[in-house]
Amino acid sequence: MSEWLSKLGEMAFVRKWWVLGGWIVVLAVLGILAGQFFKQPSDAISIPGTQAQSALDRFGELFPDAGKGTGRIVFEAGSDTKIADHKAAISVVSQKLRETEGVSQVVDPFMLDDMISEDGRVAYTTVSLSEAVDAIDKQTIADIERIVADARSDNLAVEMGGDVINKVPSEILGVGEIVGVIIALGVLLVTLGSLVAAGLPLVIAIVTVAGGAAGLFALSEVVDITSTTPVLAIMLGLAVGIDYSLFIVNKYRYYLLQGYGYKESAARAVATAGNAVVFAAATVVIALSALTIVGIPFMTSMGLAAAATVALAAIVAITLLPALFGVAGTRIFRGKTRKAIVAAQKKGPHETHRVSHKTVWYKLASQITKRPVMILVTAIVVVAVIALPMKSLTLGLPTDEFAATNTTERKAYEALKRGFGEGFNAPLIILAEGIEPVSDEDRQAVRTEVTKVFEQRLIEETKIQTDAFQKRMAAAETPEQVMALQEEAQRMQASAAEQEKKVRAELEAQIAQYSQLYQLAKLADRVAVYDNVQKVTPLLVTNDTTKGVLQVIPATGPSDEATKQLIHQLREIETIRNITKSDSASLSVTGSTALQIDIDEKLASALPQYLLVVVGLSFLLLMIVFRSILVPLKATLGFLLSVAAMFGAMVAVFQWGWFGLADAAGPIVSFIPIISIGVLFGLAMDYEFFLVSSIHEEYERTGNARRAVVDGFAVGSRVVVAAAVIMVAVFAGFVTNHDTTIQAIGFGLAVGIFVDAFIVRLIIVPAVMALLGGKAWWLPKWLDRILPHVSIEGK
Repeated sequence: MSEWLSKLGEMAFVRKWWVLGGWIVVLAVLGILAGQFFKQPSDAISIPGTQAQSALDRFGELFPDAGKGTGRIVFEAGSDTKIADHKAAISVVSQKLRETEGVSQVVDPFMLDDMISEDGRVAYTTVSLSEAVDAIDKQTIADIERIVADARSDNLAVEMGGDVINKVPSEILGVGEIVGVIIALGVLLVTLGSLVAAGLPLVIAIVTVAGGAAGLFALSEVVDITSTTPVLAIMLGLAVGIDYSLFIVNKYRYYLLQGYGYKESAARAVATAGNAVVFAAATVVIALSALTIVGIPFMTSMGLAAAATVALAAIVAITLLPALFGVAGTRIFRGKTRKAIVAAQKKGPHETHRVSHKTVWYKLASQITKRPVMILVTAIVVVAVIALPMKSLTLGLPTDEFAATNTTERKAYEALKRGFGEGFNAPLIILAEGIEPVSDEDRQAVRTEVTKVFEQRLIEETKIQTDAFQKRMAAAETPEQVMALQEEAQRMQASAAEQEKKVRAELEAQIAQYSQLYQLAKLADRVAVYDNVQKVTPLLVTNDTTKGVLQVIPATGPSDEATKQLIHQLREIETIRNITKSDSASLSVTGSTALQIDIDEKLASALPQYLLVVVGLSFLLLMIVFRSILVPLKATLGFLLSVAAMFGAMVAVFQWGWFGLADAAGPIVSFIPIISIGVLFGLAMDYEFFLVSSIHEEYERTGNARRAVVDGFAVGSRVVVAAAVIMVAVFAGFVTNHDTTIQAIGFGLAVGIFVDAFIVRLIIVPAVMALLGGKAWWLPKWLDRILPHVSIEGK
């Protein structure tokens, strides 16, 4: 492949304006398509193949009108007041919400008694929207936000939660990300010694990010993407776009200093460093594409989007970069570097293998190889300390419980918890199918019971009205007052027939409603007897009454282990039989907590397969490249150390809340570990390839294992350090992002890259290589014959 890449680099250098024009056209086309087909990202999560998702899908089929967006407006009375004291203000809010375009129904707390807490201080209004969650108009959300903001006062807190929260980011890149790029530019300046040379990797990164984001948005009409997907793609595009370009620019500089001409140096840089870039990008692409193994659509889209962006970074680097070399010409390097290039070109092409013994990297390698055991043990202990919190790793989905404390959804969550208990925010939905249909006997029994209760209430209300009227009559002192009361009695008698007709209609409506829910209510009573169940409410039933929905409010919160145990219990076959009294009926449990359990189980089953693919790929690729068994084994174990450190740091900062970096401490989002593993694997292998290939090259040239470690380390470490600092800066910049998921991924990858580059690759690798000596390059002859021969340096 190196020969083909050499021709590609030469062609791009010579026909630079054609290449530049081609990329401008590509970006323009992608930009037009993105503007034409852009669809707002959605944070809806689908987990196919799980009971919770299957129940949700079936729910949508049975009750299509119930799948629209919903939300809650939560009211909490101030000190020394009750919700009843704020009835007028709350009623105004309800009326304004009803008049809002996009709102189909509003039920305020004065319509149903159980919407006000027992202490009378917390209440909520339910808001039903006319569109599904992923189709809610932004103006509707903005109007609701304004109504809520206007209703707040010193004595009445008003917050909102559910689908009425605008969770779509207003911006993808912020100040932190820009600072990360500025730091990257500073590193490039120090490494390459020229503003023009340092600017080229930034141009490649910008083209990669622009092309990747535009391509992703252009496909958003046909592929569902979450708000996290483009940010992750941009994060990786910036990092690898700069890194891949740095490797090629550094190699271009190397060949110029060896006396080659500009055109030939460009061709050779693309053939060698470009070959390594393609190889490194391929490992990242495969690792991220392997996320399809998990079988969760949004993770598949995230993985493929990130993989496509990394592939684009490699393509841009090996095509646009040599064209930019041609545009920059002799202006690319200045000062001492420029003079050294001129002197080298006068001398003509020549390869030198001199390694300076004065560099800090040569001295570091020398010290490591003198005391490999002590340094190796110390490094492993340091990584173990960073990784220690990993044993407390808890996974969860992003919910209002763990939103930032200053957000309206978190305030609404806490108010509901204070007013209605821990479990109110963790409702379980049970979809019952195959239940016994309501019979005529059932309907008659309901009619008898409801009529009895109704008539008893009617007698009581009539007696109260009669007693009150008699008191008013007895209190009348003038003939005019007596006459007025008599006229009032006549009017009441005249309208009695109409009033009775209205009341009887309400009775029939109640009988019809309760009749439909008769069998479902029996199930609700049987569910209510289980431990940790606070309340069970029949919600919906089909016309044939054989399918229905129950809402179960547990006594414990959504992240409580007891809630999870209740879900498992309700899913047991024996429990289903006890509740339905049937072998043919079925109960399916769904809801956010049930989804959390199912996604955890699905990820737990997929993770071993994913790790097998990723680690197996790592081992195989390194074995092919370095013709060794121990080098891949060392690299793989080193990668696992980096992963452990990454997870440990994530737990300490985002789960335990150390250093105050997280807006709110809480469980690590379930899908972050597996995505982070894929990204870190690809980037860690980059450093392994670039560093160990230098050691391998020196070993092949000299045959001296210890000298190869020191000299190869001194040559390869400089660019690895620069690349790692850039990666850490770019990823760390995303810690300031408004999205906690992106914060955690950015922070975790920054720590993972730091540990992998500066501890694993720059300390543990040379220490292990020094201990192994020449045995590091051992490979059985039979295996050597089977494995293909590949060189990432393009030889």
